[in-house]
Amino acid sequence: MKKLVEVSVEPISAEAFAPFGQLIAERDTPPVYYGDGLRAWRLDCDIAGTTELMFVRYDYKPMVFSKIERHFNITQCFIPLDGAAMVMVVAPPTDRSDRSALPAPASLRAFLVGGDTGILLWRSVWHALNRFPIKPPAASFALLTAMETQRELERQLHQGSEPELTQAVDYEQRFAVSFKISDPRRLLPDPA
Repeated sequence: MKKLVEVSVEPISAEAFAPFGQLIAERDTPPVYYGDGLRAWRLDCDIAGTTELMFVRYDYKPMVFSKIERHFNITQCFIPLDGAAMVMVVAPPTDRSDRSALPAPASLRAFLVGGDTGILLWRSVWHALNRFPIKPPAASFALLTAMETQRELERQLHQGSEPELTQAVDYEQRFAVSFKISDPRRLLPDPA
């Protein structure tokens, strides 16, 4: 019997997202660099391998999924390009050395991320394969990732080879569980 787990959307904040990564946004701390009309803060981006910059477009679609993944050698960064708000689903890291250790379905969290904020995911943080735009038609991002991880995922897509730098699980195939994200529009300010 199949089970549908609802994941409630919560507003994103640096504190709430800290177990999963950092927000790419202005900080409350003093900048590390400043000048005439500029302030800059350093982020904890860590990529083992060759940094690759990609353009990614996520189409608006129903907020239902069953697959999550994690990457072992990178902190991935998603930087919005078109100001579109989206939902980011994450789960805490599990033991890297035990690939059977998977997040409990109840541990998944969904965050509403405004189109003016980017996301940096820590290494090994589980996440849905999609970012879910809250309005049609889509949301576009610059993605900072590792070339080695990306090529391995491309080989898996085209040749079926199992990746070593990424672990993915399909909860529907393995456990007859899928996930539905609650309506994020309830968190948006009312238009005046």
